[in-house]
Amino acid sequence: MRRRRPDMASRVARPENPMASNPRVSVVIPTYRRPELLQRAVRSVLAQTFSSLEVVIVDDNGSGRPQQTRTQRLLTETFDDPRIRYIINHGEGGGSGARNTGIHHATAPYIAFLDDDEDWEPEKLEMQVALLDSAAPDVGVIDAGFLDHKADGRIRTVRPKMQGWILERLLRKTGGRAPKLSTLLCRREVFDTVGAFDTSLPAREDYDLYIRIARHFRFESVMKPLANKRSDAEQRITGDINNFIEGFEGVYRKIIPDLRTRPKTHATYLLKHAEILALGGQREAARQKYLQAFRLWWFNPRLFPYGLRILRKP
Repeated sequence: MRRRRPDMASRVARPENPMASNPRVSVVIPTYRRPELLQRAVRSVLAQTFSSLEVVIVDDNGSGRPQQTRTQRLLTETFDDPRIRYIINHGEGGGSGARNTGIHHATAPYIAFLDDDEDWEPEKLEMQVALLDSAAPDVGVIDAGFLDHKADGRIRTVRPKMQGWILERLLRKTGGRAPKLSTLLCRREVFDTVGAFDTSLPAREDYDLYIRIARHFRFESVMKPLANKRSDAEQRITGDINNFIEGFEGVYRKIIPDLRTRPKTHATYLLKHAEILALGGQREAARQKYLQAFRLWWFNPRLFPYGLRILRKP
């Protein structure tokens, strides 16, 4: 993980206007080595039917490095919109650190996130803001569906599965669709209450955040697909199994007090943990997690199918 000394962020100077100075939504877009894809993401935000927004682009390429100067140049040449704020990240690096920098510089009461390789449908913010405006104060997050664009041309529609007080469902998640960063709209109070992203986690930092939010706020959803997950990203953190193992273990250490009071949920989490370890070639550690899950819940119906995947010879 790259760590840099905190410093004042820089921005591309833009003319002021009332819409840019008092936005209702701050859209935080961290970017790293994908300037061309970033342009698509930014266009989708500027094309929103809800226009009271600012786009907080956090460049995590490192000040003065070729990718940073290229990203800044492309943005300057492509866009002339006072709602865009370009910030070079001088804090902690990585996606979590860049998002935290974006949260720090966001000025609006609502905050949304967009990965630089994804994009939104035009009505995304309009529909979510309307729902959050009318929601009770204990609703902290509005989720939405998304379209999953596969490399072979197939498009899968994915709709939200978790609504209301979702902590229990998050802890025992064994499949299906949890919230997704690029589909969320959050109240600023959420981060004032639970904190921002945990930069010590190399993966699953979003899952960790959802759990912390779910202890204090309800989640509601727009069922319509309002974002696009694309297959043309060069690299996703979940593609690195070692990072994913480390992230899984880091989250496990944080939620162990919750799991100890829920032995069946604990057993199911350990099975998923064992499966990830097995995928990473750590078969003895996977076997130990599997046996621990077995001792917690002998009659877990997932023991057999997970056992086939975890205990079989590679």
